Amino acid sequence: MTIYLALLRGINVGTKNRIKMDALQLVFEEIGLDSVQTYIQSGNVLFTSDSEETALRERIEGAVFKKFGITAPVILRTAAEIHDVIEQLPFTVREIAQAQAANTEGESLYVYLMHELPDPAKIDALQQFAGGDRFCEQGRNIYLLLSQSIRNSKLALQIQRLRPATTARNWNTILKLYKMMQTMLDED
Repeated sequence: MTIYLALLRGINVGTKNRIKMDALQLVFEEIGLDSVQTYIQSGNVLFTSDSEETALRERIEGAVFKKFGITAPVILRTAAEIHDVIEQLPFTVREIAQAQAANTEGESLYVYLMHELPDPAKIDALQQFAGGDRFCEQGRNIYLLLSQSIRNSKLALQIQRLRPATTARNWNTILKLYKMMQTMLDED
């Protein structure tokens, strides 16, 4: 069995697309996924399955639409892929601390995750929106280091527009989700 993390985009943000996590967990269980657990109210679901990524994504998106009437793109990563996200962090501790000191409104380090590789020309075009923010693309992930609130970042907005199936999580959430995945591995 493979341990997966499903990241649903656009649920429980503001007043639209509200889904309670216990109801979401039940949907995952109803479609035959095992060891299902959720983390916070932003569409993070861990589970195990022997299915491959594309089939899983389509099954989950279909079940969410059928149950809640919500079209929520799903990004999937395995425990090994989340490990790589953490290991390949392109920013130094000092760079992160400097960005966080400048950003008085929230988190500074985010990872945008996509189910497809981004268009290289679109990645190159992002630089014009960077301002005081920085980014680094690595495969299906884009690391974003902000010196301002994510709500005010033109770069963050443009990254969100790269692909319809892109979702962001702050670094602390990535670390917590990986820790939960490690606990699942240890229990096997």
